[in-house]
Amino acid sequence: MLELKEINYTPPKSSQPLWSNLSLQLQAGKIYALVGINGVGKTTILNVISGLIKPTQGEIVWQQQPIHQSAATLRQYLTQVGYCLQSTDHLFFKQTVQEELEYHHNGSIAEVVQQLQLEPLLTMSPFELSGGQKKRLALAIMLLKQPQILLCDEITAGLDAHFQQLVMNILQNYCRQHLVIVVTHNLEEALQYCDQWLFLTPTGLKEYSITTILRQTELFQHWGLRMPPTLAIRQSLVAAGVLPADGYYRSNEEIAAALAKIKNKDQ
Repeated sequence: MLELKEINYTPPKSSQPLWSNLSLQLQAGKIYALVGINGVGKTTILNVISGLIKPTQGEIVWQQQPIHQSAATLRQYLTQVGYCLQSTDHLFFKQTVQEELEYHHNGSIAEVVQQLQLEPLLTMSPFELSGGQKKRLALAIMLLKQPQILLCDEITAGLDAHFQQLVMNILQNYCRQHLVIVVTHNLEEALQYCDQWLFLTPTGLKEYSITTILRQTELFQHWGLRMPPTLAIRQSLVAAGVLPADGYYRSNEEIAAALAKIKNKDQ
């Protein structure tokens, strides 16, 4: 279990903390969507969780041990964390994608290459890849390390729909035995794939299950975010009497399937 205990962080050259006493317990077996308005510090809290920066106040506790208790405990914790940052170039220094992957893993890289469809890229330089291709390579490197905690900052940004779905399906599978936290502006994507939502605000970190998100759509306005299109469409169809009020859907595909079922029933 990963625990945040009354975390505060004041950036350099600032006298004001970004947040006030963030406390939360996070478990493996789920994908957590970390969302919030621009500038609230979503990337910064990932940096704190990753161990890259130390909180001004409070503790990050992993497996009942504060990670900053000593240099040794921090080093041990860092071996358990994989972090896919928005900018990926810092990860790369080999001549080809294949050499890059082999550097990070002594065994076979075939499975992760197949998973992330990297075969056409193996002979290319990592620095010649597109932004989306670099994101896939960075994720592959992290998966080869098999971290207990996987942090992803806008991991699907720059990917087309096919690879967005591919990456999120991989994360869904990975979270069965690991803790996965995803920072995203794509609330539609989070609605479809994430089990728990973490709304980050200056006054705290509020956690909601996907069931609560589906049933209490007013939460988005309350926290200053736009409602995902799927929820807005569902709301309109319920108001028009087309869909039942007790039906909840995580994607447009689920809404389409529900409409098709109603149509077939009426015929």
